[in-house]
Amino acid sequence: MIDKHDKTCYTFNVGACARNVEKFGAMSMRYYIYGYTDTGGRDNNEDAVLVNKEVINEGFCEAVVDAPFITAVCDGVGGEKAGELASRMCLQLLSLVNYTASCDLKQALLEIHEKIRKKSSRDRAARDMQTTVCALAVDEQGRGLCVNVGDSRLYRFVNGTIRQISSDQSYGQYMYNKGEIDSAQELEPKYRSAIISAIGSPHSEPDVAQTPLVSEFGAEPDDMIIITTDGVSDFISDNEFEVGLSMDLPISEKLVALAKLALMNGSKDNVSIIGIKPFLDFEELAALTRHDAVSETVNVMEMLGEHEEPAEEKDELSDILTIDLGDIIGKNKPAPPPEEHHEIATREDIELEAHDLFMQAQASLSRLSSLFPNKKKSD
Repeated sequence: MIDKHDKTCYTFNVGACARNVEKFGAMSMRYYIYGYTDTGGRDNNEDAVLVNKEVINEGFCEAVVDAPFITAVCDGVGGEKAGELASRMCLQLLSLVNYTASCDLKQALLEIHEKIRKKSSRDRAARDMQTTVCALAVDEQGRGLCVNVGDSRLYRFVNGTIRQISSDQSYGQYMYNKGEIDSAQELEPKYRSAIISAIGSPHSEPDVAQTPLVSEFGAEPDDMIIITTDGVSDFISDNEFEVGLSMDLPISEKLVALAKLALMNGSKDNVSIIGIKPFLDFEELAALTRHDAVSETVNVMEMLGEHEEPAEEKDELSDILTIDLGDIIGKNKPAPPPEEHHEIATREDIELEAHDLFMQAQASLSRLSSLFPNKKKSD
């Protein structure tokens, strides 16, 4: 049972944001980040998340940050607790990188790779430890860069549509790109999600893929970056992402609901997800987090708790919310194959599909909104 209320959270100075707005008017672009990770269907957590230079592998953390910054997820692999060690070590080293527009992030990750590889070869407890990494780096000019090794993913959600920015470095995707297969389902199960590049690999140097964000991050009102490990992304469809992220709820509740839905859809893995949302003023931050303006640094979850139902009722409501979303869109989906080529559709086909998706989204939002009678949609 995922319960974000049990976990330790980090704080940020909401009052300072409000005072800056009153004194100077609208602020320059800032970024709200919420990260969540849970053991999911496993006994230990080989995932880890990096938010505001803090690395955790249980619970959640949130922060308001200025550029430049790096936020990331890792999904470790290896014997016993080696995967857990690899993911944490990678992010701890990444948190020390002083990122700017002139920083060579690829070289920084190659150096991290070498440190992990050496530790793996010298420490029996760390034998064969490797990890994926997927990060968003934003420089001092606000330019975003997606960096990934392995099959953890970075998505961009804007104008109600989600699009994968990173490229999976998996055997299934590799074979599909070569034209050897039409679907990952043609491969034996153990090969479908096997990664072909990893930080710490003893066999080869990782392929550090770098993909700049084409348009300005934050230019559109709903512009948001989502980073996940495969325990989430393999079990949440694009349509489910879009419906979930469009709900009139705080970002934290949307992300936890998506992690929970992945488990309901059949994920047996650890689940980790980060959301990054640019904002310009305190009113926008308050709308994103449902925080009231205060004059001192506060515990974010305690502030939310003042306006929520008791914990037991909240958990029950969360269950209903997730089950309802699953019923509407569909449960127990297998991990999706690499994206397939499609024949050109007719205008009628496109209009029918668009109408069907719109009706699904409307039904989802209508039924979900009825569970929160005291919450009003923002204008």
